[in-house]
Amino acid sequence: MFYILYRRYIPNTAVSNRLLAFARGFSELGIETEVVMFSPNENYDKIGLSLPNVHFNHCWERHYINRGVLKYISIFSYMLGFVRKLNKGDKVMLMGGTDILPLLLKKKGIDIYVERTEHPDVIAIGNAFFKVTPKQEIDNFKRIKGLFVITSALKRYYIENGIRNDIIHIINIVTDVERFKNLKRASVRDRYIAYCGTVSNNKDGVDELIKAFAITAKSHPDVKLYIIGPIPKKEEEKVNLKLIDDLGISDQIVFTGLVPAKQMPQLLKNAEVLALDRPDNMQAKYGFATKMGEYLLSERPVVVTKVGDFPLFFKDGESALLANPSDANDFATKLNWALDNPKAAERIGKRGAEVAMREFNYITESKKIADVIFNSSGSYT
Repeated sequence: MFYILYRRYIPNTAVSNRLLAFARGFSELGIETEVVMFSPNENYDKIGLSLPNVHFNHCWERHYINRGVLKYISIFSYMLGFVRKLNKGDKVMLMGGTDILPLLLKKKGIDIYVERTEHPDVIAIGNAFFKVTPKQEIDNFKRIKGLFVITSALKRYYIENGIRNDIIHIINIVTDVERFKNLKRASVRDRYIAYCGTVSNNKDGVDELIKAFAITAKSHPDVKLYIIGPIPKKEEEKVNLKLIDDLGISDQIVFTGLVPAKQMPQLLKNAEVLALDRPDNMQAKYGFATKMGEYLLSERPVVVTKVGDFPLFFKDGESALLANPSDANDFATKLNWALDNPKAAERIGKRGAEVAMREFNYITESKKIADVIFNSSGSYT
């Protein structure tokens, strides 16, 4: 049996969308898969998707106690029960957390695979029962069958820390083509540049984008900046609101807040330009913004900073417009060019969509995983 173990399902987040894309891929490849989730989110949401060959098992439906240490005991009991029922020859892939890995490593005869999409210094490792340091996690990874990473930098990091090159495999971000199929631009009230994601300065450089937009706004006073997504930190919100006020562009910035997933494709499609002003930090170097898949599928021109693996996939002026990180003038220059040259920018947007279809296809990436786990036999059983 093939199992995917997942920490918790949170709708419309990058990691949950990645899980569902792989589940759809494995379903279409005919792989009997069970997705196991040990804890709920705060709303107790369940995956309502129905896929052939795929079963979603919400363990927490059984006697979950959401009080203090009892919730951890509940989760631990689900993990322990799951490990006990595993049989020799079963294959297990961990996504979105490795809390259960120490238990799995005690079970003989199973193949363990782990997916990592961030540097260990960026994400939390371990839980109340398993306190794991980055060094201990590396030692654990030396005992697994395969490690799936999202960037070349992350692969190099693990090789430099003693993980064998032959067990590390790069799996790109994945896109859901169906969400953008036959989508047409609609008539809208505003001309706007759009950013979508968690509104964070450290992760996505929203403050740098605001600075760049202030320069663009001088040449294009009729264009607005739509900042689409939740704002997790009140301190950053205050900083950005003050920055907007100081720059005198309050009338041209629109914070939409969290938008339902069904509305997002149309919002992106209607934008003049899509922007991601990521800073050159650890998260950008080792991770890969999954929003880029949706940006590209919209067929709109994308302005993005030259960080991480972006330059490996996108050629400046051909499939995207690449700007220097933390350089408001350079980013604004790219935005201005796209606004001033709409036909040429549209051609770039269409070539960007071709990159997404080719490099970030959920079936292609799911098959890469399946070929590793099932030894490229062509028969996923």
